[in-house]
Amino acid sequence: MNLATLLRAPRRMASETIIKTIDGQEWIEETAKPLQKAVRHAFVGPAGRELKNFLHGTWLGHPLHPVLTDIPVGAWTAALALDALESISGRKECGSAADLAIGVGLLGAIGSAITGVTDWSEIDGRARKIGLVHGALNVVSTTLYAMSFFMRKGRRTRSSGVALSMLGFAIASSAAYLGGHLTFGEQIGVDHTATADATKPEKFKRVLKADELKENKPTRVEAEGVAVLLVKRGDRIFALTETCPHLGGPLSEGKLVGDAIQCPWHGSELALEDGHVVNGPTTFPARCFDVRVRAGNIEVRAARPGEK
Repeated sequence: MNLATLLRAPRRMASETIIKTIDGQEWIEETAKPLQKAVRHAFVGPAGRELKNFLHGTWLGHPLHPVLTDIPVGAWTAALALDALESISGRKECGSAADLAIGVGLLGAIGSAITGVTDWSEIDGRARKIGLVHGALNVVSTTLYAMSFFMRKGRRTRSSGVALSMLGFAIASSAAYLGGHLTFGEQIGVDHTATADATKPEKFKRVLKADELKENKPTRVEAEGVAVLLVKRGDRIFALTETCPHLGGPLSEGKLVGDAIQCPWHGSELALEDGHVVNGPTTFPARCFDVRVRAGNIEVRAARPGEK
């Protein structure tokens, strides 16, 4: 065992302990479920669905929440550095710049919170608990920064305001750690179809007899170990990844909504024609396959635009 491995071991154990401790708190789960339900019910009707799609980031092709989190994290990091410069140099303009940075961070935190809770409302299991703790820590840190922002205006309370911002930064850093685990440990906000199999199968592979595919019945097949969804509509057969990009839901168990397939887990809707996102929470499209019928058999391969 080398030195790097020895140094990583304690950090890994601490990380696992934190996550297991959160996962073991049943009261978090009991709190999370009604909160998620309330968030989902806040988006009513077609207008609510459009707003929800916007907050997820379906228009961006990437989750919107991590884009906005950079604003408070960056602004509050800058404020910490500027406060330190004021303390060292005594230059008041550094303190004024720190105050401005905190204000910018507060504005960014609002957008980050709204998009974050929207994404959180569509996750399950251990990630739901971790996400709730992540959000609660961010609420605490944002509250401390808001108090700091106003306390900095007073000559007698400024030093206390600076101290509150330092505490807020420590808590925000803890929240950021959990946010990183949600992405890299729980695979939240990543494309669950982005795998090394993205170019498979390279050649057309037989997957099903043509007369076995029923009209408007989502059907799962495999081609070189890759799960593929087949849907027959009239004379056309559509083929796309059977795994939902959002959290890996089985699209073959979903239902057809217009010209899209709806994931049975969280309701993401993906177009049969080209896999684009019709409705979130997914922000990533489904990968499509070339499909043909030869000698009474359906064959598929990785899409090659313009070539059959």
